[in-house]
Amino acid sequence: MVPVTVTPALSRQDWLAAHVGAHDADTIGCRAPAMPDHAKTRLQRWMTRLFGDNAPMPLADPRLEAVRRFACATRAGRLPDGTLIGELHQRGLDDAELAAIARFAA
Repeated sequence: MVPVTVTPALSRQDWLAAHVGAHDADTIGCRAPAMPDHAKTRLQRWMTRLFGDNAPMPLADPRLEAVRRFACATRAGRLPDGTLIGELHQRGLDDAELAAIARFAA
C-alpha cells in the first residue's frame, strides 16, 4: 500500500492570520487585542488619548483571531492553553492544521 499524506486545508486568510500572529510576537509581543472605546471606562479612554495604545486590533473573524493568537503564542515559545486549542477545534481546525500553523510560526 502507498502511504497517503494529508495536507492541511488552510485558507489563504488562515495563513495570513498566522503570519500576523508571528509578526506580532516578534514586534509587540502577544498582547490582548485592543478594547473598543465604548467598552473602556472614562479613565481608560483618557489614558489612551494621553499615552496612546499600541495593542493590536482584533481580527474581524473570530476564527482568524484565534489563529493569530495561536501563532503568536507558538512563535513566542509558549504552549497555547487548552481553551485556545478547544476554541480552534470548535471553529473547524483539526490537529494537523494546528501542527502546520505551529511549524510555520516556530
